[in-house]
Amino acid sequence: MNDPHAEHHDHDHGSDLPEEEKVRRAGHVVLDAVVAADVGGDDPDRAQAAMELVFEHLLEIDAIELLLDEESEELELDISPLIGGVMLVVRRLVAELAARDGVDEETIVMSVRAALDAAAG
Repeated sequence: MNDPHAEHHDHDHGSDLPEEEKVRRAGHVVLDAVVAADVGGDDPDRAQAAMELVFEHLLEIDAIELLLDEESEELELDISPLIGGVMLVVRRLVAELAARDGVDEETIVMSVRAALDAAAG
């Protein structure tokens, strides 16, 4: 049986991928980052290596691109696929939490905002 998530680690160059596929793969890489953050445990070198691998995957699929405008000689950072992937993950998690708790999605978003504000304060 095929693993439906295995293809997010394919090594196709991202520029060959349609935008929707870049976004989908970026979502998987975001989830990989969540897991990688725990991989290192108390070993900062292992944690750093795991996060570097996540970053490499984002670069492979062109979820992060640095472009040079030759006319203006300005650099442009395009993280649209990465942001799209983050949005896919967050929307799915909010929907699942809302369904689990029997509340609307706005309630979940307000709860997360309160937690963020409490953590920052």
